[in-house]
Amino acid sequence: MDSPRRQELSRNLASRVLAHMLGTTAALNRGVRSADFYVLRYTTVPAVLVEVGYLSHPLEGLNLLDPHYLDRLAYGLAQGVLAYLENDHPLEPRP
Repeated sequence: MDSPRRQELSRNLASRVLAHMLGTTAALNRGVRSADFYVLRYTTVPAVLVEVGYLSHPLEGLNLLDPHYLDRLAYGLAQGVLAYLENDHPLEPRP
């Protein structure tokens, strides 16, 4: 997959994941950002890295220790990926 198209699809995926994670938690919206990380640059499929909080932050650190909060994060992430696959990038058969 060409890089500009993959980057566009990755941004769509990131937006879906962020929206769903914010919907399942009271996390602060830090937006979608781009970076030139090796694991994102050298992939052939849409990809995202998800930052879920900071352990050193007084409130976020406590949230990250709460199993129920972690479940909500995981659920939101999974729902975002599913929404992306269903709406923005349906699975295509391989040639």
